[in-house]
Order: sequence, then C-alpha cells, then structure tokens
Amino acid sequence: MRYSKYVLLIMVVIAGYACKDKKSSHKPNVGGKAGEMLVVMDDKIKTSPGGVELQNLLRETYLGLPQEEPHFKMSVAPHRSFTNFMKTIRNVVVVTVKSNVKEDAVKYYKDRWARPQAVVGITAKDTATLKRLVDEHQLKILSFFNKAERDRFIASYKKYPSDELVKRVDSTFSVRLNVPTSLNNKKSLDSFIWMQEDADWGFQGMFVYEFPYVGDGTFSKEYLLNKRDSILNKNVPGPSAGSFMTTEHHFPVIYKKASINNKEVVELRGLWKVQNDMMGGPFILQAHHDKKNNRVVITDGFVYSPEKPDKRDKIRQMEALMYTLNFK
Repeated sequence: MRYSKYVLLIMVVIAGYACKDKKSSHKPNVGGKAGEMLVVMDDKIKTSPGGVELQNLLRETYLGLPQEEPHFKMSVAPHRSFTNFMKTIRNVVVVTVKSNVKEDAVKYYKDRWARPQAVVGITAKDTATLKRLVDEHQLKILSFFNKAERDRFIASYKKYPSDELVKRVDSTFSVRLNVPTSLNNKKSLDSFIWMQEDADWGFQGMFVYEFPYVGDGTFSKEYLLNKRDSILNKNVPGPSAGSFMTTEHHFPVIYKKASINNKEVVELRGLWKVQNDMMGGPFILQAHHDKKNNRVVITDGFVYSPEKPDKRDKIRQMEALMYTLNFK
C-alpha cells in the first residue's frame, strides 16, 4: 500500500510538471489576415514627429503595383487597449516612450506572443529619440516584416505542396520549387511551364522557363525583358485572336540584384498587359543564375484582379514561391 501511494505521488508530480511545461511552451496561432499590422503607442506619441514617421514608413507604397497599396494595412492602439487578444496579431510594433527607459533601442522578436509572429519593440526616452531611431532603422524594420510575411507563405507551401507540379518542374528544369496545391498545370513544354490558380476575383500564376547564359549582359534589364516578351509572345496567348501577354513598357520596371539561397538573382517588378486586348496586372520576375549549367532559370509570377485593388498580398505569394527555388 505504501509503495502504491509512493508511485501515485510520483505520477502526480510528473503530470504536474508536464502540464506546466506544456502550458508555458504553448503559444496560439497568429490571427488576422496577411499584411495586417498593429502599432501600439499612446495618443500623444502617435501625433509626434517620430510617431507620424513610423506610421508613414509602414504605409509606404508597395512598389510595382498598378494602384497604390501600402506595405501594410495598419491600425494604431494605445497601450491601455493592448489586450491578450491583440497580442496574437501577426505583425506588431510596440512603441514605449518614457524618460526612464533603460535603453534607446529597436529590438526584433519572433513568436513573442503567438506563432508565427513578428514583433518590433521600440524604446526611447523622448519623441526626438523615437524619430531618430525610426530614421536609422526604417529599412531594417520594413525588411523584417516583409520577410515575416514571405516566410509564412513559404511555410504553407512546404506543408501543402502539389506533388504533380513539384515533380514536373523538377523533371523539366532540375530544380526544386515548392509549388502549392492552389496552382494547376496550364501548359507544360520542354522548357516552359505555366501554372495558374483561377478564382472569382481573377487569377494568379507563375511561368518557369530557361535560356542560356551568354555573358554579363544576360542579366541586364533590357536583355531579360526582351527574353520575357519573346517567350510570352510565343507561349501565352490572350483571350482574343492575335492577342498575347507582354510587358507594359510605359510603366517603370524596377530592377534589383540580390542573393537568394546563396545564388545570384536579379529581380524585376512591373506591369504586364495583353497586347490587342484590355487585360493587365502586376508581375514579379526573378532570374536565377545556374553557373554549373551555364543557364538562367526564370520564375515569373503574375496577378490579374481587375475589380479589386488588393494585389499586394497576391504578388507577395508569388514572390514567396520564388524563394523556395533551389538547384539540384
């Protein structure tokens, strides 16, 4: 009897610790929609130059879209309203301005109150210091939250891949691309694949194609756009006779070099149109340099949503898919 009571006591203690550990380690899933942002700062800080500058930063125009859209759909709440429910929002900036703060700083946190969450904490002794911190960290703040949005999409693609399209891209181009189940095979050729999701709001999709690397000029804006227009003209017909997809050259195309997955990449953002028709929308293209095989692999994402201006998150989804590309 004494032995059984001892065993029971040990089991209760172990169960208690297990429950305590589980409770302390558990964090809820983030709430809200992609692109939503909460800024926590009191009213008088909100109207100060630093507070205004922070709001303007987060509302900066997202480049490469036909209509202006901000980087984030932002709301502001004072500290007194920052409830546990609000702590589950996916993107949060907490601004604390007090004369007795220990450190003037901008700090970055992942999964602070929920998962997968991105939180930036800004502490400053006065509003002038707040403005200085926002000025100094503006690029890093935007990059931190944009990456968090992208990583959430990537995690979803890895969790729910389209086995058929992943294999098709692999067999055609010898690359791994975590194509999600939302995309369907529209056209597959020896060196061109067209994947697309059709919806009541329009469609979004991606082309994957390749061509030889012929020297430094291969990655110039002009060369890439000429190749794009030539390949889309041949492979992407429009809805009416004689129509085809091409680049809208009357809209500026944004050109950027980057390193993604340890590979040199050139990125283009701009607008596409259907020649001899009225269709159009934004596109994002990444040119991936495969030095081993002396070639360029293109991932070219596009969105068509004529009735609604919210194209930002749909382009973000296509951009996130591009970040999953890896050469084998």
